[in-house]
Amino acid sequence: MPAELKLLLLEDNPHDAIFIQRLLQRSGMVFSSSVASDEKEFLAAIADNRYDVVLADNALPQYSSLEALKIIQDNNPDIAFILVTGTVSEEFAVKIMQQGADDYILKTNLTRLPAAISKAIEKKRMRKENEMEKQLSGSIINSLPGVFYFYNGRGNILRWNKNFETVSGYTPDEIKKMKVKDFFEKNKQAYKNRWIKKVFAEGYAEAEVEVLTKNGKKIPYYFTGSTIYFNEETCLIGIGMDISAGKKSEEALIQLNKELRSISAHLEEIREEEQARIAREIHDQLGQQLTGFKMDIAWIKKRMRDHAEPGVITEKLDEMSRSVDEAVKTVRKVAADLRPGILDDFGLVEALDWQGEDFTKRSGVIVHFNHPEEECRFDNSVAIGLFRIYQEILTNVARHANAKTVTSALTVTPKQILLMVKDDGNGFKNKQKKKTMGLLGMKERAHAIGGTVSIHSKPGKGTEVTIAISRQDPAEKK
Repeated sequence: MPAELKLLLLEDNPHDAIFIQRLLQRSGMVFSSSVASDEKEFLAAIADNRYDVVLADNALPQYSSLEALKIIQDNNPDIAFILVTGTVSEEFAVKIMQQGADDYILKTNLTRLPAAISKAIEKKRMRKENEMEKQLSGSIINSLPGVFYFYNGRGNILRWNKNFETVSGYTPDEIKKMKVKDFFEKNKQAYKNRWIKKVFAEGYAEAEVEVLTKNGKKIPYYFTGSTIYFNEETCLIGIGMDISAGKKSEEALIQLNKELRSISAHLEEIREEEQARIAREIHDQLGQQLTGFKMDIAWIKKRMRDHAEPGVITEKLDEMSRSVDEAVKTVRKVAADLRPGILDDFGLVEALDWQGEDFTKRSGVIVHFNHPEEECRFDNSVAIGLFRIYQEILTNVARHANAKTVTSALTVTPKQILLMVKDDGNGFKNKQKKKTMGLLGMKERAHAIGGTVSIHSKPGKGTEVTIAISRQDPAEKK
């Protein structure tokens, strides 16, 4: 039962309404309530609020409880309906119960009302669960691409989908009489039993095992299983996918693993190169500047001991001030290389625009960046991921493309973020994509933020890279 119930009393006698509410309060029931005294108020209340229970009198002028019950059943059959009336014939009581009322209570016996409300709400909950259960065993599980299974700890199969029947070759009546072990070879049953025990012990497990069909065929399947509490016992629910085709593609999987290892090594190499570059920049520029400061300070000390002219010292201090400005620029450059402050201060659009301008200054390649005029907000992980991918694309352009111009565009819709980057450089053949670690690295970054990367290139025709990231409509998040 909900922590706080919402009750609607269809009652034209204010004293009876107050008495019913006080009785329920004394019983310990936590609720909020509204009172409707006629058809107009009742219809307005049902339209504007979501109630758990309607308590309806049968003696309202020009409006009957049967009419109210029909309104409830047509609009929200999950609301419990209890007739609470002073007098009612046995014939009418039977009729309204047949029409779908959950109970009827005489006002001369209201002490039974709290228990009747609890019982009616529980009955509605169970009915809703039964409907969901029927749906589960129907269209939803039958739409799954693999086999669906649901069985208890004794191995009795409680639910399955049409694919289960198609794959196994057994009829529904045959499956009802079988146990899980009947679908596997005897020499595989010990392995299957260990897997089942693991699921029940840990709540989830996966396994690969061959399914034995009615005609004796063995089909390799990949199974997942999770525990679920159903009918006061722990059961196992899961799906199985035919991996026959996958078994024939092991070489492709091996190749994929090699590529993933190559990506990891490539990313580590990039990290090492970046660290080495920053270390050189700090040592060669900032280190030399600090050494210069130390020498200048020693020079000033000596001149002060020698009582040199103030103008000479002032000139040296001016020179040191200019050197400090250069050191500050160096520190800012190193910090910007590590993580551009513009990304945090002004957002992704400004950061991408700045990156393009900086790339043009360093490489001479002209970058045109088109973006939405209105302000756009992005998740932090998406902004960082897109910015790093953009950096990687421009780095690849500088290293390999021999391009003169880069055109990039950021498009934002409620459903998707698109970043397109096209250069007029050398291009490459499609088969080279797998060998280019930078491109694989971009795909991994995009995958981490829920996106994909598509690359189109031809020798002499340049390269176009498109990053597409799905985003939830803000209205759907509410």
